[in-house]
Amino acid sequence: MNNDILVIGEALIDVVRRPGDEPQCLPGGCAMNVAVGLGRLGYHPVLATWFADDDYGRIITDHCAESGVRFLAGSDQAKHTTTADAAIDDEGKATYTFDIEWQLPPIPEDLRPGLVHTGSLGALVQPGGRDVLAYIENIRQQAFVAFDPNCRPAIMGDPAQARAVIERYVAASDLVKVSDEDLAWLYPAITEAQLLDQAHAWAATGPAVVVVTLGQHGSLAITRTHKEVRVPANTTGPLADTVGAGDSFMAGLIHGLAQSDYDFAEAKTRFGQDLAELTAILAQAATIAGITVSRAGANPPWAYELP
Repeated sequence: MNNDILVIGEALIDVVRRPGDEPQCLPGGCAMNVAVGLGRLGYHPVLATWFADDDYGRIITDHCAESGVRFLAGSDQAKHTTTADAAIDDEGKATYTFDIEWQLPPIPEDLRPGLVHTGSLGALVQPGGRDVLAYIENIRQQAFVAFDPNCRPAIMGDPAQARAVIERYVAASDLVKVSDEDLAWLYPAITEAQLLDQAHAWAATGPAVVVVTLGQHGSLAITRTHKEVRVPANTTGPLADTVGAGDSFMAGLIHGLAQSDYDFAEAKTRFGQDLAELTAILAQAATIAGITVSRAGANPPWAYELP
């Protein structure tokens, strides 16, 4: 079976601003961070993205090449490379302001990946978002689909409109990762105690597993049969910032899935049935995210750095 990985979504430059420091221009973007995380773990993902052949674009190209990420042909045809102004507060948390251009380059019909991952701006920002959703809903029967809404309220607009689209992605996915902050933004009418009930509701629509990240409180996985697995956060190391933490966790989930004794095609039915395996996958993803937050920017670990 085909175990190739296709990642769809934004590649951009984070202009990182820390109190008292000069701004830094660092490659980022949720989709690219996941692809880079997978590349550093030994895979060779294809990234379908949208950037320009300009100075910022060349930073992205070099960064991806270093980590073994290949671009889908046509990904470098944008008029300008997207930027995200990332203001880091004293606790290391980032707040983003975007200047984004997003389209989906044509995906060849003969490209048949075993796993497709998408989310965040690439899934929601137009005009490309409509094409991404159509592609995901079309390929869901052939490929294992992983999705992370990674909500950006500043650019995604009305939560109700975003929620309607995100729920379609969830129903078409096999693995969903979502933060408690994302759920709170998407469903402002529900209480904090009801957020996990909403994650259970998502699991009932199709995914084999829905993972909710809870910040310093770790993560919770909910299977389609509504069994739960909890794993604590990895807090053993120092905290530089949280940039790219969720993307590294997502890459860690895909890595754990790829390391199982079944391929992506079988994972559509088998993933989440073995709770001990699911616990181990979550724990490893937490370790990967813990390494990322210990250093500045979206800088996920290489395979040799894992314990």
